[in-house]
Amino acid sequence: MSFAFLRKKAGASVILMKAVCLTGRALLASIIARPKVLLHSLPLNTQPAPYLDPPLFLLPDHEDDAVEPGSADGETEELNFAAPPYPDFQAGELSRHALTLEQVNREWETEERGFEPPPPHASAPQGVEASAASATFPAQPDPRELMPVGWSRHLFLTGQLPSGTYNRFLSDYESGGGQSDEAHYEQYYFPTRLCELDYHDVAAVNQRCQSICDLWDRLGTLTQKRREALERTDKLLETIDQLFLEFAKRSAPFNNWMEGAMEDLQDMFIVHTVEEVQSLIAAHEQFKATLPEADAERQAILGIHNEVLKISQSYGIKASIINPYSTLTTEELLNKWEKVKKLVPQRDGALQEEMSSQHAHERLRRQFAAQANLIGPWIQTRMEEVGRCSMVIGGALEDQMTQLKQCEHVIVAYKANIDKLEGDHQLIQESLVFDNKHTNYTMEHIRVGWELLLTTIARNINEIETQILTRDAKGISQQQMNEFRSSFNHFDRKKNGAMETDDFRACLISMGYDLGEVEFARIMIMVDPNGTGIVSFQSFIDFMTRETGDTDTAEQVVASFRILATDKPYILVEELRRELPPEQAEYCILRMPPYSGHGAPPGALDYTAFSTALYGESDL
Repeated sequence: MSFAFLRKKAGASVILMKAVCLTGRALLASIIARPKVLLHSLPLNTQPAPYLDPPLFLLPDHEDDAVEPGSADGETEELNFAAPPYPDFQAGELSRHALTLEQVNREWETEERGFEPPPPHASAPQGVEASAASATFPAQPDPRELMPVGWSRHLFLTGQLPSGTYNRFLSDYESGGGQSDEAHYEQYYFPTRLCELDYHDVAAVNQRCQSICDLWDRLGTLTQKRREALERTDKLLETIDQLFLEFAKRSAPFNNWMEGAMEDLQDMFIVHTVEEVQSLIAAHEQFKATLPEADAERQAILGIHNEVLKISQSYGIKASIINPYSTLTTEELLNKWEKVKKLVPQRDGALQEEMSSQHAHERLRRQFAAQANLIGPWIQTRMEEVGRCSMVIGGALEDQMTQLKQCEHVIVAYKANIDKLEGDHQLIQESLVFDNKHTNYTMEHIRVGWELLLTTIARNINEIETQILTRDAKGISQQQMNEFRSSFNHFDRKKNGAMETDDFRACLISMGYDLGEVEFARIMIMVDPNGTGIVSFQSFIDFMTRETGDTDTAEQVVASFRILATDKPYILVEELRRELPPEQAEYCILRMPPYSGHGAPPGALDYTAFSTALYGESDL
């Protein structure tokens, strides 16, 4: 049952009870008076309604004494019935009982005809004599004066007044307009008239009249109480309506807030730093600070609902009243509130767990950064050191080889730090940490730098070894090697250990080569067979060795004999005959002077003096 329907029904009940009062007074007054009323003499509807039985509440309660239509039996029975049910009369409805009342009046007229004098004879006196003769019996009242509800109200009830006038009649009744009915009631109070006429059964009539009056008074009291109860109920329902409206106004925003809160509390968060987690925790703490205010709002909303229940229980209003302004119920609000309360600690736990994870990630970042910030510069330093060893001008190649070997040993020993950094990087990858603001070095940079360092040191060592072998095989002196290195470094503008094509051309021009395009292209094919456009130092040495190989010098010859003599300042005859062809050996033995230095065995020969004399640099 909807709340609006109850209010409407309560208001209709008040009007209905007032109609009962008005109709009941009219009918009871008709029963008490019992005049000889001929309703057919009244201006009723032109088309009378068909015969219908009188309303049930006009009949006695006892089935044995029920009044049959068209009879007047049971007129002295006492009416011991309770308050009549709510009639639902409409305008014109009383006209259907007109025939019944007319028949009853005819029977009353027949019974009372015995009390009337016979009609006057035709020769009876007329005028004053007739008036005096008729004064013995009371004059019949005007039917309009016998209407206990008033003539205009009778016209309305019988359908002879237009609809809409009932409210005015009801207003007159409530404001005391029914006093005229009381005047008619007192004026035509028949027990008094019967006493005046010495009616033989006046006591029974008086008793019956008194019981009907008492019943009428009781009906009026019950009607008043009913009206007051309905008015109170209407006010209560109006109060409940206001409470329902207030409940709807406050519950809808609160429900939306709880739904948004549940969505936020269950939202997945993706963070990468401790600062981001701290911002989420701060926002969550601000949300928790609003929970007491939200709880107060929840209690206020529940208080409105409890007030409705209290009013319903106190005044017996059905508990099945539905709020017409909202589909939300307190059960839904309570369930959502409990879910919010459960999600808050879960969110706390998730944020704290994420904070611990981010702290662990931060430790890994700092640990990796501490090592990477050391390894990166160390690799850069070693690269520069290796480059300096390779570019040194002056000094023996063997000394450069020794320095490079030492650098290689240090680099290989440092590999343990690289392995440890690889382990830290693996932990970072497993923790899904992809950024590190504490260092500019990544593991990829470290790997590339480390591999480049190993490759560079190995290449430089290989180049030095190749230069040594070339020098020994070609008989190039250290001075020549230094000159080649100096020329190469001068034209290596990028200082990356390689000359570009234009740099190599400039180097050749500075050394006295006047080459055309065809000749230069032939040389480039020799020094750059892969067509990379660069000339390495080793290729440059090979080219210069070939170009200077046809013109031996005294130093080259001395160096060659020194190799044969195993670095001794002299050479023996047996060594010459063992290392050289017989003709060359005999040529050298005949022309090589004896060695005059200290500590030489007998027969030792001076190959330095022989080489100098051979190339015209001294007299042999």
